[in-house]
Amino acid sequence: MFREEFIHYYSWGVTMKYHMGVYTAALVFTDCIAQWLMGRQSIPILVLGEMLLVSMGVAVLESWIFPRREVWEGEALIRRTALWALASNLGFVGGAALCGWFDGVPLWGAALLALFLEFGLASMWFADHVALRRDTQRLNERLRQYQNE
Repeated sequence: MFREEFIHYYSWGVTMKYHMGVYTAALVFTDCIAQWLMGRQSIPILVLGEMLLVSMGVAVLESWIFPRREVWEGEALIRRTALWALASNLGFVGGAALCGWFDGVPLWGAALLALFLEFGLASMWFADHVALRRDTQRLNERLRQYQNE
């Protein structure tokens, strides 16, 4: 029992940290571009830490909304996707606003940042709920074929 729970928790941590890392890298990259366009050439260490913590919070919420042991389809997937999109947007936009990550960005730049955020979130959702699921289905089908031979 303990071993299975440990493996489950460890697996959860690996997946959560992967998403946290992707989100943090996207925030840092986006802030680098924004700072560069505004004529600045550095990001304070505190801002990097804030981005990491916000990304961790969003990734933890995401893992709570979409537990790894479950497969979501139909209305349940739609409800959970809406909740995840709301939580992710509130987390990232709220974190940026509270921490002042993109202060001084003009309105058009804020619109581009919002589009980039939505594109990134849509990409993560697609990877988790379409691409990886399709790979899993193919692997399971090949396993069944192998077992039948």
